[in-house]
Amino acid sequence: MHLPGFLPVAAFSLALLALSPKAQAQSAPEAEVAASVAAARQHYDASFSAHPQLYNGVEYADYSRLYHARIGHQFFQSADRLKGSAYYNDHNFEGLLLSYDSVLDQLILQQVTNPFMLRMVSEKVRSFVIDNHQFVRLVADSTNAGVLRTGFYEVLQEGRVQLFARRSKRMQEVLRERNTDVEFVHTDRLFAKKGDTYYPIKSTGAVKRLFADKSKEVQAYMKSQNLRLNKAQFEGTLVALTRYYNSLPQ
Repeated sequence: MHLPGFLPVAAFSLALLALSPKAQAQSAPEAEVAASVAAARQHYDASFSAHPQLYNGVEYADYSRLYHARIGHQFFQSADRLKGSAYYNDHNFEGLLLSYDSVLDQLILQQVTNPFMLRMVSEKVRSFVIDNHQFVRLVADSTNAGVLRTGFYEVLQEGRVQLFARRSKRMQEVLRERNTDVEFVHTDRLFAKKGDTYYPIKSTGAVKRLFADKSKEVQAYMKSQNLRLNKAQFEGTLVALTRYYNSLPQ
């Protein structure tokens, strides 16, 4: 007995044996044998890409289609499926087509054999990469529940100080005549982890407190690089300062 969609190991092994000189002398021409083995290998690899440990979520329904008109969309970066990978159910899966619904905080997987999309089980997703952006699942506990909530956060910096961003959207319904439209409003929230403690980073004061033990060096670096902590540049400056702080000797 073998799993549906999986090529039996014995059959795959026989295909590989066809490459031996003896087999080539007694069977089809070399090109035909090579094509047969390539097809067997492709089928074998494709079976693993549809591993049941990956495709075990429930179907995702695009709720935005319930509205008359839409401004924006609920997904991170793009409404199209993006290339990525996921560490899911204790396995790493590469070459996936993913979407991240930042309203629901839900990772969505495009199936390879049909147009349906699956909601991946969040508790089984340790991390994922989508369009070269890395996300991890952080779990709130008694020590940090007042600062962050359980969910997916983009990793902006790693090191002595870790920097995370919560990429969220909210739905704002708009009644126009007899129709209901929806607008998706994007919000970012930044968090830092230093030691075992998480901190919300919302202001210049919070940044100064985060780097208080290296304040002179950080201030000098900001001045030399002409960095500003205004609204337009806040995240970029914080990333640069965190990277610099992590490079300093302890």
